Amino acid sequence: MYVLTDPYGNSYGGWYNPGSNYRWQLTTCEQAIDDGKVPNAARKGFMRCCMWRHGVPIEDTASCGAPATG
Repeated sequence: MYVLTDPYGNSYGGWYNPGSNYRWQLTTCEQAIDDGKVPNAARKGFMRCCMWRHGVPIEDTASCGAPATG
């Protein structure tokens, strides 16, 4: 498995979708957390949704404001 993880417990990528492809998104979203002074309790969700907004697939897009599919 080629999974990229963030410091907040989220994982991105997998065997057929290498997480290493998402390094720039991770850096961008980490910077957004620092710039936006995101409270500690909100960082995990903020990071996951920020990654999704930058094109990284996640399982629960509805939690980030996207319509549920399926």
